[in-house]
Amino acid sequence: MKAFERIFLYSALAILFFYVFLVDGNVESQVAIQEEIRARRIVIVNDAGQEVVFLTADVSHGGQVQIYNKDGNLVVGIGVNEYDNGVMNFFNKTGISFVDIGGAFEYGGAIRIKNKAGGVVAYMGADEDSNGAVQIQNKAGGVVAGIGAKKDGNGAMSFFNKAGIAVVDIGADEKGGGIGIKNKAGINVVDIGANIDDSGAILFYSKTGDLFAIMGAYKNENGTISLFDKYGKLIGSLP
Repeated sequence: MKAFERIFLYSALAILFFYVFLVDGNVESQVAIQEEIRARRIVIVNDAGQEVVFLTADVSHGGQVQIYNKDGNLVVGIGVNEYDNGVMNFFNKTGISFVDIGGAFEYGGAIRIKNKAGGVVAYMGADEDSNGAVQIQNKAGGVVAGIGAKKDGNGAMSFFNKAGIAVVDIGADEKGGGIGIKNKAGINVVDIGANIDDSGAILFYSKTGDLFAIMGAYKNENGTISLFDKYGKLIGSLP
């Protein structure tokens, strides 16, 4: 190859390189930058051409984002719920929902945890009084424990039997801490707590809820026991 031919070839290659990597790159970048993109549906695929991300408009509520694993199962969903609040759902690899997070449901933010079958077993969120609440459910969906704040702002915890009846209540009030124990019918049979004198007290009730015994302390800090008949009449006391 002659000298001028080499010069011509190298010059042409330099011009081509300049155009491809500089000029064309600038044009390409200008074309790629958009102020706004409008679409009813956007689908993102992986290297195998499989659809793994969907951005869509839900006619009922609003926008949605759905993410799928390589097996085609939904694993994450982001969207708007029936209360027009944002919500995020997580699914296991087989497509079963196991966590819901969002501005749910009626009262405020919430998290719902589900078991491997998709049943709700735990709830944490705001209640109707704008207080925090935690609720535990068994695998059958029955509530077995609850933690939260009472209407007066004091903390409380309740335990339920599998029939859904509260049988133990633990909480605080203006006198202090207290525990209430109920029978299987939900009738209070024992109260343990602090009384208005800042002393301890235990109250016993019949199966129908009638008071029949009190153990506690007087203001002078001496112990006392009082017994009542089924009509509520005092029948004996110590001292």
